[in-house]
Amino acid sequence: MLSAQQALNVISNKIPNFPEDVAVLGSGWNKAIDAKKVEIEIPYSELFGVSASVPGHEGKLVIATIGTKRVAAMVGRFHRYEAFSSSEVTLPIRVFAQAGTKRFLITAACGALNEKYQVGDFVITSDLITLFLPDSPLKGPQFLDVSEVFDPQLRHKMRQAAVELDIPFEQGVYCYYHGPNYETPADKMALRFLGADVVGMSTVPETLMARQLGLKVVSLAFVTNLAFVKHDHLEVLAAANAASANMVNLLEKFYTN
Repeated sequence: MLSAQQALNVISNKIPNFPEDVAVLGSGWNKAIDAKKVEIEIPYSELFGVSASVPGHEGKLVIATIGTKRVAAMVGRFHRYEAFSSSEVTLPIRVFAQAGTKRFLITAACGALNEKYQVGDFVITSDLITLFLPDSPLKGPQFLDVSEVFDPQLRHKMRQAAVELDIPFEQGVYCYYHGPNYETPADKMALRFLGADVVGMSTVPETLMARQLGLKVVSLAFVTNLAFVKHDHLEVLAAANAASANMVNLLEKFYTN
């Protein structure tokens, strides 16, 4: 993996006016930039020195207009279960912050733990359970206040977008799980007991790093499977693809002034 300075040099050479908005598009969310007017694409192999390896994560940075805003879209992300450290997973956040980003939208597929949630629900993340992150991306005495980790104004804007589009949504707590195996039934019962509404293998490292850097963050998860039903990654992608129209519309509305 390239260093932050090396990646920043690539951006400086190719994107002199880097967008203030970055959208991290998780599993199935890449449809949000399909058919958009694309200004530039940079594969991760060129930008970060490594490629994304997970199905559904194309592994490229796309500068495009979504709604009325110019957005840098991460089409795919890095995960700890791909043998990256939390520091490596969050390299893009550090690089984009240096390039001038102010706001991060983090999307993800997730599994439902709350029995009220259904496959196809959007969840505007209200809080995080970070207890199970094996290594923090924050090093040294960086005593980050996470009493309100997600920006209230951005969360309000996301709620408003969903209401205007008549897209049902929930607001819940996202719990990080290391993967790559899914959680056992006992894991899921324990996580639900701790207050988690949904569970996934991303979001938490990126959010912590973005907040440490002073960036405003909003997180949107999509329920692709239920807690006590057998599932696999292909089913996750299928559920996300089935809802791609709502994903596109929601992000279009969110990024419209």
